[in-house]
Amino acid sequence: MRRAAGAVVLGLSAGGYPLTQLAVRRWGARGAAVVESVCAGLAIRDASMVAGGLPRRLRPVPAALLRLELAAGVVAVLAGLPSLLNARRPGPPSPAGAGCAGKVWRAAVATLFAVHTIRFRIYLRPDRGRRPVQPEISPALAAAVWSDGQHQAVPGCSRR
Repeated sequence: MRRAAGAVVLGLSAGGYPLTQLAVRRWGARGAAVVESVCAGLAIRDASMVAGGLPRRLRPVPAALLRLELAAGVVAVLAGLPSLLNARRPGPPSPAGAGCAGKVWRAAVATLFAVHTIRFRIYLRPDRGRRPVQPEISPALAAAVWSDGQHQAVPGCSRR
């Protein structure tokens, strides 16, 4: 990803929580549906990363942040779904974000976007949060190298 595009995406991610609150206030149930779909999309993406074994290839902090983002996404979807379903029923809609479930939903969405922003910032770095890769060498080469770094004499090879 280019640096300018990464900065734009990072800015949108950092402004994700205020944008979700604005969408819910401005468009009601439709805005809540959009927010739920965004949270579900992030949770599904994170679940596929975890299922694919990405945490094993990441450093400890980015791996923990990935798992935290997955948990926050699942909590955000589960906490927001009941109020979204209640808003679609006929009669006076219950306000999105009212009561204890609304507080949990807001906290989960805020955590989701905060952790997503931190992770995205890490992924913009050159190492992308990955563990250093140890080069794999063949058993023949490993047998030729001594523990002190000196090479054994191999027929046909001479040191000058």
